[in-house]
Amino acid sequence: MIELANTKTCTGCSACMNACSKSAIVMAEDSEGFLQPRIDVDKCVECGLCQRVCPVLHPIQNEGSKRKVYAFINYTDRKVSSSGGAFSFFARKILDEGGVVFGATMDDNLQVYHIGVESIDELHRLRGSKYVQSKIGSSYKEVRFLLQSGRRVLFVGTPCQIAGLYKFLGRRYEELLLTLDLICHGVPNQKVFNTYLDKLSKLENFSSANAGNIVSFRFRNLDSWAIVPAVKVTKSKTWRILSQETNVYMTAFFRGIIYRESCFRCQYANTERIGTFTIADFWGVGTMGKRFKKDVSAGVSMIIDNYSQIDRYLVSDGNVYVEERTLEEARQKNENLNHPVQRLEERNTAVLDLLAPEMLLREYAKKYGMLDAFPKHLVKMVFKNVIYGLGLYNMYKTISYKLGRTS
Repeated sequence: MIELANTKTCTGCSACMNACSKSAIVMAEDSEGFLQPRIDVDKCVECGLCQRVCPVLHPIQNEGSKRKVYAFINYTDRKVSSSGGAFSFFARKILDEGGVVFGATMDDNLQVYHIGVESIDELHRLRGSKYVQSKIGSSYKEVRFLLQSGRRVLFVGTPCQIAGLYKFLGRRYEELLLTLDLICHGVPNQKVFNTYLDKLSKLENFSSANAGNIVSFRFRNLDSWAIVPAVKVTKSKTWRILSQETNVYMTAFFRGIIYRESCFRCQYANTERIGTFTIADFWGVGTMGKRFKKDVSAGVSMIIDNYSQIDRYLVSDGNVYVEERTLEEARQKNENLNHPVQRLEERNTAVLDLLAPEMLLREYAKKYGMLDAFPKHLVKMVFKNVIYGLGLYNMYKTISYKLGRTS
């Protein structure tokens, strides 16, 4: 009898589903909305392939070389990418070679899933952070077909998704395949995000005749490393920054109380990374130890070279800046390079409460201690709206760094 990873340890990577030649496995929502493999016993022939490709049951033995860390700025794409534009830099390299780039997109219905793009004009669909676990779908099979056809591929995702891809493929395809694993806090699911958006849209400020429906959601700015969630509605051309009581999804995210259970025991939350490169925001660069002399206000990427591949991609180019830093500095502000997020007791109820139709967003924020006292909340809200409305965030960030602050 086939037994896959249980609901506490499964990462939802979908390697098992992609590997099944009989289409006997689907990824179905559990009671909290997280995708788990479900086996159709009538179709299953018990070949065991799904078990063999599971990176939870059979973890990948990481054989990376001595890792080097770089602070990186891609001036070409810095203003249209999260952080310093590392993803866009590598993506352009692969696309210029006639390859295909796979990553997470959010469609017009605000659903998050992996797709492949083949042109620079499509790259915008993959840019920007999406704090929702993307659905892999059949993308692993698409990657294998491309690699077997001799085409280059870039695949970016969470470490567990990269692990799932490698286990599915059975080898690294080092000459053709480039992978970027993200330093990941943890992953909520699409059902929770959908429910949150539904509750948000029913609030008076978002559902009145003068507003319309929510048509876009922005987790963070693209022209800096600011994390300022905002929405657009059908009758507005501007982004509306979410207030404290309407921003509960992202607050819950950073508290770590709506993550998948496997995130709290993540085997990749350390410096033994799995991708060709690891990329992230280089939080705190230059504030401890060696000074970083470049402007940080519009974001700086961190690149960890896990397999001594950086020279293959970084050539003398006036549109990028690269500076080697230390792994110790990288770990200072990126806690998930040190250990998984701690599971708080609030996680026992936080997901189901957010899914509960009867619980309003303000009630949720109050129950989980997300509301500041009124004067403090008012000051923060006014300050945030002013600096973003006047385009002063980058100046604020620069001053903060000079004072040794990173938030």
